[in-house]
Amino acid sequence: MRKSPLLYITFGLSVLLWALNFIALDLYLYWTIGWYDIMMHFLGGLTIGALVVWFLNLGDRSLRSFLMIFLYTMIVGIGYEIFEYVNGITFSTQKYPVDTALDLGMDAVGATVAYLIAKQIPKFSSKPLVAA
Repeated sequence: MRKSPLLYITFGLSVLLWALNFIALDLYLYWTIGWYDIMMHFLGGLTIGALVVWFLNLGDRSLRSFLMIFLYTMIVGIGYEIFEYVNGITFSTQKYPVDTALDLGMDAVGATVAYLIAKQIPKFSSKPLVAA
């Protein structure tokens, strides 16, 4: 089995995201530090974007690769926003559209950074799990 540095990086990002979320929920950081949610959505977009790059073995400089990374990341981001709304874990109903737009914007920035990083990595050493 070949090693895949990108998979290890993605795993590390996932653990970091989980740990920061755990700490945030325990210390109420989402409600006391305004920028914490923004940072978490950026990290979430970066993590999902990196996972998509690894899973689909993307990393070339094509527009198609960027669109795949962006699309899958936004699907997860929109799914999470729906989850937040349905479960009533939003900050306020008055500013919810603005918060949602900012959250999805940060997811998009994270996905874009994942693409920019991936295109700098030489061809991956792992084989794709799914034919692209």
